[in-house]
Amino acid sequence: MEQVFVRAFAAHRDGRLEDAERDYRATLAADPVHVDALHMLGVLRHQKGQHAEAADLVRRAVDLRPDDAALQLNLGNALKAMGELDNAIERFRNALTLAPTFALAHYNLGNAYAAIGRHEDAMYAFGHAVRLQPGDASSHNNLGNALHALGRHAEAAETFRRALKIRPGHAGAHNNLGMALNALGDSAGAVEHFQKALRVQPRFVAAHFNLANTLEATGYHAHAVSGYETALALQPQFTPALFGLGNALAALGRHDEAIAAYERAIGLDPKFSLAWLALGTAQHALGRHAAALRAFDEALRTRPDLAAAHLNRALTWLTLGDFRRGLPEYEWRLDPGARDEGFGALGLPARASAPVPTCPQGVPRWRGEPLGERTLLIHAEQGFGDTLQFIRFVPSVLALAQTGTRIVLEVQAPLVPLIAPAAQAARITLIAQGAPRPQADLQCPLLSLPLVLGTSFDALPAPMPYLAAPAPYRRKWRGSLGGQARRKIGLAWSGRIHRHETRSMPLAALEPLFALDGIDWIVLQPDLTEAEHAALDSHPRARSIHRPGHKLADFADTAAVIERLDAVVSIDTSIAHLAGALDAQLWLMLPFAADWRWFTGTDSSPWYPRARLVRQPRPGAWDEVVAQVAQALREG
Repeated sequence: MEQVFVRAFAAHRDGRLEDAERDYRATLAADPVHVDALHMLGVLRHQKGQHAEAADLVRRAVDLRPDDAALQLNLGNALKAMGELDNAIERFRNALTLAPTFALAHYNLGNAYAAIGRHEDAMYAFGHAVRLQPGDASSHNNLGNALHALGRHAEAAETFRRALKIRPGHAGAHNNLGMALNALGDSAGAVEHFQKALRVQPRFVAAHFNLANTLEATGYHAHAVSGYETALALQPQFTPALFGLGNALAALGRHDEAIAAYERAIGLDPKFSLAWLALGTAQHALGRHAAALRAFDEALRTRPDLAAAHLNRALTWLTLGDFRRGLPEYEWRLDPGARDEGFGALGLPARASAPVPTCPQGVPRWRGEPLGERTLLIHAEQGFGDTLQFIRFVPSVLALAQTGTRIVLEVQAPLVPLIAPAAQAARITLIAQGAPRPQADLQCPLLSLPLVLGTSFDALPAPMPYLAAPAPYRRKWRGSLGGQARRKIGLAWSGRIHRHETRSMPLAALEPLFALDGIDWIVLQPDLTEAEHAALDSHPRARSIHRPGHKLADFADTAAVIERLDAVVSIDTSIAHLAGALDAQLWLMLPFAADWRWFTGTDSSPWYPRARLVRQPRPGAWDEVVAQVAQALREG
């Protein structure tokens, strides 16, 4: 029967599996303990996906020849395919006990360790495989994967490069090098290697997905859409690609299409909490607040600690004027996860680049209890506009103060000169962020004051104005804006901190305003781009567009200028809040899905009685907003 086995082995080697299996079985019928026939039939059944039968056959061979490393290896392979990873690891280690220089056993042991997340053990196993077979690209590639999983991205990148020197057309190594370069902050290098992987293997789904993710993260949203769509054409039920597609479409303002992608992802994985969160965000962007709240509720049902979902639900409630539910939930903004979940909170993208000061360590939160002879630190958070808006609540805190109570107010340094006179008059200690904080008994974030004070939508404190330019600044700007023959109107079309699509508009969109006769425009934003300066320098009406620029050193300067103006036209920035706090006439140009504090369905503001809100009728429609403001100025 040995001749029949030899014939079976030859057929197996040539890929004639049916012939091989027939002759292996014939050999075993004549000799049930033929070790090589048991082994090779087990290998063949493993090749055909019959892993349990393969394991049984190879185990019988192992029992007959326990000191054969190759048998231990292939039994481990069958067990690994069955998901019995611990048993597979035991067999690979048995093989290495018998043959310590068995490179394939080291390699397969590394793969088994990687499959159960033991990446450090995998690294050592692949390291042995690389030393034993330095010309094997796959060993280098998998060693790189283990290093990458351990966060050793620079070493991983070098290891992937070694794999590519051995096999330049290794698509997996190109893809993996791209991932390592992404982790190192080299997105351009990552894109290059994802593209190389796809040139070698055009149907490489992971490379399409990783390329799209990188393009999305670096702002190339339209190209990312194409990448995600290609990945989905190859693998239609690839849930992460559907989620990424939704994100890219949302970034392009294509919210209806984004919603469809998120809903497909959720249909495949109903517990995909980030997809529910993103769905709610997209619904909110289209003004569908009830649908947004349902989506946020589902996100929290699947993941109750998802801070960004709590925060976005709060912002939606607040947009609807529901302070009773919104203000307590708004406290989730202080959770670091609210900004780290992969999704910015609604209404916060323009402030995302501003540092959020940490609360004083070990100082208890003030929650409205009597202050007595204690020191309360109220500290600003988020952006300049938030401080300008919410500082109105500080007098209500003063009303609760008792003999011996000390109030310390911490604000951003550029706001200190503006706020200092009022703080001094009220005997409040004013400090700048970054300066040493005095010892405090209690602390409260500024934007938590409405909750602490029990504020309702119908009872927003609004003594107007509640800020004023300091006298020295008024004197500084007296007479600097020319005579009174023409109306003088302040203008801001983008914020100081960050230019974001919903909080800035192109300078060219303002042409209907510049075309109005009899107006001197005073540009209130001190930081303009080179392109904006060039456009204004060459503008036909350049003589009526004035740029104080960096003469506006702080908000006290800006306040002194605004007090000398007839009105202000602004997008949603700190300039708008400053004008409102000064009780200036304000036309506020708002995106379709405006920040929560402008509420919805109204052209007036309970915060600033002299503000007129001009909202986009649909996302992106700045031209219609500017036309409406121009018409109002023409009539008034």
